[in-house]
Amino acid sequence: MAQSIVSTVVGKLGELLIKEVNFLQGVDEELTSLQSDFQWFQAFLKDADATIQGGNERAKTWVNQVRDVAYDAEDIIDTYIFKIHQHRRGSHGCFSSLMTTYACHPSRLTILHELGNEIGKVKRRAEEISANRSKYGIDSVGATSSGSLTSNEARLPLSWKQTPVVEEVDVIGFDEHVKTLVQLLLAEDEDWRAVISIVGMGGLGKTTLAKRVSSEPRIKQHFACHAWVYVSQAYTDRGLVKSMAKQFMVVDEGRMNNLKYEDLKKVVYEHLKERKYLVVTDDVWTRRDWDNIKEVLPEMANGSKVLLTTRNREVALHADRRSPPFDLKLLGEEESWELFCKKAIPTKCAEHCPPNLEEIGRQMVAKCSGLPLAIVVLGGLALRKEQSEEEWRKLLKSVRWQLRESEDQISKILALSYHHLPYYIKPCFLYFAMLPQDSSLINARDLMLKWIAEGFIEARDEETMEEVAEEYLEELVHRSLIQVAERNVLGGIDTCGIHDRLLDLAISEAKGMNFIHVIKNNEGNIVTLQKTRRLALHGDKSWDVAQQYPTDSAGSLRAITFFGTKWWKGDINTDTSCGKCIRKILTLEGSDQFGFGFVLFFVSWFIVGPRAVVNFQRPRILISMKLLRVIDLHGVAIILPKAIGELIHLRYLNVQVGGTKSIPSSIGELTNLQTLQIQNEYSTTKLPSAIWKLQSNLRHLECRSSCSIKGQPSADSLPNLQTLSSIKAGKWLNTRLLEKMINLRKLSICDICNSYEKALLDSLGKLNNLIELELTSEDEHEIPTSILTASHQKHFRLLSLKGKLEKLPEVNTQSLLTNLIMLTLELSELKEDPLATLGKLDNLQVLVLRVNAFVGKEMVCLERGFPQLKQLEILFLDTFEEWKIEEEAMPRLRKLIIAGCMNLVMLPHGLGKITSLQQLNVRNMPSAFTQRLRANDGDDWDKVQHIPLLEVTDLDLEED
Repeated sequence: MAQSIVSTVVGKLGELLIKEVNFLQGVDEELTSLQSDFQWFQAFLKDADATIQGGNERAKTWVNQVRDVAYDAEDIIDTYIFKIHQHRRGSHGCFSSLMTTYACHPSRLTILHELGNEIGKVKRRAEEISANRSKYGIDSVGATSSGSLTSNEARLPLSWKQTPVVEEVDVIGFDEHVKTLVQLLLAEDEDWRAVISIVGMGGLGKTTLAKRVSSEPRIKQHFACHAWVYVSQAYTDRGLVKSMAKQFMVVDEGRMNNLKYEDLKKVVYEHLKERKYLVVTDDVWTRRDWDNIKEVLPEMANGSKVLLTTRNREVALHADRRSPPFDLKLLGEEESWELFCKKAIPTKCAEHCPPNLEEIGRQMVAKCSGLPLAIVVLGGLALRKEQSEEEWRKLLKSVRWQLRESEDQISKILALSYHHLPYYIKPCFLYFAMLPQDSSLINARDLMLKWIAEGFIEARDEETMEEVAEEYLEELVHRSLIQVAERNVLGGIDTCGIHDRLLDLAISEAKGMNFIHVIKNNEGNIVTLQKTRRLALHGDKSWDVAQQYPTDSAGSLRAITFFGTKWWKGDINTDTSCGKCIRKILTLEGSDQFGFGFVLFFVSWFIVGPRAVVNFQRPRILISMKLLRVIDLHGVAIILPKAIGELIHLRYLNVQVGGTKSIPSSIGELTNLQTLQIQNEYSTTKLPSAIWKLQSNLRHLECRSSCSIKGQPSADSLPNLQTLSSIKAGKWLNTRLLEKMINLRKLSICDICNSYEKALLDSLGKLNNLIELELTSEDEHEIPTSILTASHQKHFRLLSLKGKLEKLPEVNTQSLLTNLIMLTLELSELKEDPLATLGKLDNLQVLVLRVNAFVGKEMVCLERGFPQLKQLEILFLDTFEEWKIEEEAMPRLRKLIIAGCMNLVMLPHGLGKITSLQQLNVRNMPSAFTQRLRANDGDDWDKVQHIPLLEVTDLDLEED
């Protein structure tokens, strides 16, 4: 990790010396000398890496000192850039009326004098640290220590696409466990609601086993209601009940948010009273946790069950003394060896392991003491090594010193996997440390964009930074450090997560190097870390703790991320005429919560300095944050202050704007901004014309609801934009600006009408990198059919059209539709059967017909139609009555969703012949339809009985 920050500093110094060669006269030699020192640090750290991993305390101390001085150097560089920006703005004035004495008009001599002094201090420290290498015998550290990565190995290209990954779900020895637990859950002779508990230490596979059991087809069919509740150590009572309510589909989101906690519990309880349910409560820590959960679970003698996982046997006994806990044992010697071989040598089975490696491998596996997670991670580590005695013996030696005769030995093994990461991927893994332990899933794309904003990712050859970031994430998955929760239709990761033990590892490592500091609801007095680079706030009450965060630690912050929705409310007291201005900045529209409005106010106020005295009775954080690169405040409405433009280092901004307020024009000063994500659920957000000034650095402009952009772009506006999402059509389209955005990969435009047809069509033909297109028509306007017939747009892969279509074009080799793998049609009001045309698309894998996409009565999947279709969704087609599936249609279909088609009488007869179908989800359908799907006696049961996962929700039950 120190190597990563040193490399960053070396790069920044080089860039600074090139860009500011004229301004820096007088201190340029000092900067060049400092760069040289850090280049030596960088080279030495590569050689010292193995010994640092091996526990050499002298080396660790030296590396920590290098990291700290590198942090200071980075702060000096970024602060200088901030000040020089203020200097060059000069006569243009500041965005806010709140100013410091230096913020608006710092002189060149003042800046250089301060920079020279700071460089001198860092230079002297760097020289002292460098001298300590010889003084304390660290010079002898080499790269030949056991378990080390060679220089060539660190530079090898990532090969995750070439090597199969063994998922943790493949744990050996679980098959018999699954059979046993399934029998227990299916047992009908209990006269009480039984609790089946899986008990074992962390990392043993309790959650994995529970997932396998609960996903068994017999279990899915046996219970009418299913829910999975992850408890952990940091949960809220309401959050658990709300999670169950969502999964049971008891009440809609809006009503749920308005219900009191006791009323919500009652709703869930009443919903379950007459139903056979299965609730999985994962990671229950205390008896109190179970007592809170069981209040909403009726004690009915109808075969309902609870599957509970816990590390505490006492909890299991407390939950149900009549059902003995299922103790999950460590794997035996042969099971452990088989699991290791699956991961370490996937092309061979255990009995065919090369004889010269088996003895060494078994010694390594023995160190894992039968713990599945440790074996999987160790196997992944061996997979990265050459299959030779020399390399495996090195790995065996490095495993030895990681293990101790104590409970923390698993963490040691996990740490070994982390330490063997290439230095440039380590900060990407540590970024997971910001996640709450009760919600360790994250949107993969947002995560990768933050990595880029933080400077962890560099473009490589012809690859974009986004492509490199995706490779890094896949590499973490390959090494079993990160788990994939969901992939998109293109094969990329949509959602990913981290095992709780690995999360513990990330948190431990991140704390030790001031990488991330987390403030939680339940913390008492805060323990601060100097030079903390990132701050994560967990929970609605975290502001009560955050007020203790000291101002002298906030100046080094590079990122702030918030997890929570309820924020502090309080009064603002002012003693100057600026009070009205400040109060306006802090006002939240459409909400009585005082919250994120003051966050960005704090950011701006402490940058430009106070002329008003504002007394906040609680939080006192976010001070002097002029070096921020990432601000993620999604989920709570704010009003962006004008002074947002002062944050010139900002690269990632994700906010939800309040009400109808527009984005301030000062955002155009954020010339380093790469990602701008705007959310506004209630109205169109107005983006200022200054957006066009962001030019070359902006890569992703995304609105989660429609946004309009004022003004006209210049000829060179936004040439590197890759995502332009939910932007309203306007005169800017007729300027042919769009065709110059040659790097666009995703484009979403709202309010399309005929007047933009020609300009849009011409521009789309020149966007050769565009793979995802979404168009929404304006009111009664139709989406131009010509959009679908253009022969030069065959590179599109994902297409979503919302609005009227006259008709679908005939499918031929010249059609835009030819190479689509996903198509979504909504409000299309097609009168002709769309399936007859779309079934000819040889590459289509996902088709969604939503909200009157078709307004006829009958649809037919023609013979041999949809040869590659894997997922079909038919949603809320009001007039749809009859569906037919002819011979050999949809031979690869795996998932079918039908919802809200109130006039559909029954499922087609041909559905029973689609043997590939794995999941059928029927919801919001009338009772007459769902009754036909009753097991054994329903009229349509023969059509669906072969489907492993069948989920049917009766609309009448939902309304109750």
